[in-house]
Amino acid sequence: MPDAIAPSRGLLARLLRFPFALAGRARRRPARAIFAVVAFAALLFGAMHLVREFQFQRNLDAARTEVERGHNASAAARLAECRAVHPLHPDVLLLSAAVARRSGAWEDSDELLALYSRERGDTDALAFERLLLRCTRGELESSAPRLLQIIDENGPQARSAREALITGLLHRFRWPEVERNLAVWLAAAPDDTFALLLRGKFSEQRLNVPEAINDFLRVVALDPEHDEARLRAATLLLQQRRSEELLVHASVLRKRLPHLPEVRVQWAKALALQGRSAEAKAALDECLAEFPDYAPALAERGVAALQSGDDATAAESLGRAARASPGDLTTRAQYVAVLARMGRVADSEREREFLRSLEADQDNISKLVMGPLQSRPNDPSVPHEIATIALRSGQAAEGRRWLLAALLIDPAHGPSHQILANYYQASGNPVLAAKHRALAKQFLKKT
Repeated sequence: MPDAIAPSRGLLARLLRFPFALAGRARRRPARAIFAVVAFAALLFGAMHLVREFQFQRNLDAARTEVERGHNASAAARLAECRAVHPLHPDVLLLSAAVARRSGAWEDSDELLALYSRERGDTDALAFERLLLRCTRGELESSAPRLLQIIDENGPQARSAREALITGLLHRFRWPEVERNLAVWLAAAPDDTFALLLRGKFSEQRLNVPEAINDFLRVVALDPEHDEARLRAATLLLQQRRSEELLVHASVLRKRLPHLPEVRVQWAKALALQGRSAEAKAALDECLAEFPDYAPALAERGVAALQSGDDATAAESLGRAARASPGDLTTRAQYVAVLARMGRVADSEREREFLRSLEADQDNISKLVMGPLQSRPNDPSVPHEIATIALRSGQAAEGRRWLLAALLIDPAHGPSHQILANYYQASGNPVLAAKHRALAKQFLKKT
């Protein structure tokens, strides 16, 4: 425990020794002993309350700092400690909403802001966070003008406004505007880690992997505790098989984020690329023991089995990984290869045909993103078409994301409501299914 609370520890130690001294006097003066016991209990309770409140405030201050630095994982851990003490504290709710917004958990952010409103009312801080949330999830028409005004004023809220605006533009794939806003921001603040992280995401979205890696690693150089930037860099380094650099960053992430299965798989892959097969297998087994259905771990076990000649294990693991993550072309191709090697001709041909359709679908999505989505950013039929392709390929979550993007452009887009109704019905959410079914009926009737 930190030195700052050492006095509290000393007080607690003295209080805990007090009952033993009291016991010797209890038989001589029982009334005084009873009074002393009550007083002792009150003092002990008060001391424990003070320590708990001190730790709460310490965690809250640390969480606020982590949010300001963009350290979402660290902030979330601190805020979890705060909620254990004061689950409805307004500052805890507001900071938790900000972390959820940045992490893409927009429904959670909405719920946290609703709780904040019930506890504190409609404050300026709540209004600003709601504005940031709307823009982040792509509701640009209702939020961007106000955020641009805040950016022009260049006050203390300008940085958060820029972050939300560019995130929303990225969500809507409005690349020329992203590029323009990032250029202005970085011209004024070339070492701003928020801006560099967003430029890295922009390069990543455009499949410019080397540029994305450069920006993510620059963020890490400026802020070694920026776990998101390091994790994104490690993911791309793995794609490029830059094993020496990958091993360095995977080692750090393994210590800082040991609970993430993604980090564990990266560590196993880094070891495998270095030829440390036994260590890689042990790391992978440990990951699968805790996350038995995690598709990347299953795929890596399948690859390892394929390389060692264990075709049966390779087929079983790669098959499970392919079913869990239908859009993973690499895993599907490896599964096809092992089925062919095992002489399972019919299964291999069936999977090969599905792989061809997946490749065609991915190519069509890329063309739509690079072309019509850029030239017609306010046409809901474009994200609707992308969603249809994604859903056909078995990428349910991606399909839902694109359908919601279509509805951000046009909330009255009946075809998107209709497919969302089917999606929610199949995923066991009859309430949302009924909502979108009613909206589809209402809007399609007007066309």
